[in-house]
Amino acid sequence: MEELMPCPICHEDCAFIETEGNWCVYVQCGHCGTHTAFHSFDSDESKKRAEENVVHLWNMGKVIAEARTE
Repeated sequence: MEELMPCPICHEDCAFIETEGNWCVYVQCGHCGTHTAFHSFDSDESKKRAEENVVHLWNMGKVIAEARTE
């Protein structure tokens, strides 16, 4: 599996893979909350592929970012 790159928005190196309800995974930045789309899975094998896919999306910069406001 690819190594997670720093966040494409805030450039902090605190991204992690999150599992939601044992049905999907995504990568999220622990600093600014930027994340990838959710990728669903239904088995251990498909979970591994889903994790590889979200890491790839993250490293390409295909993320969802909330607008920062003061």
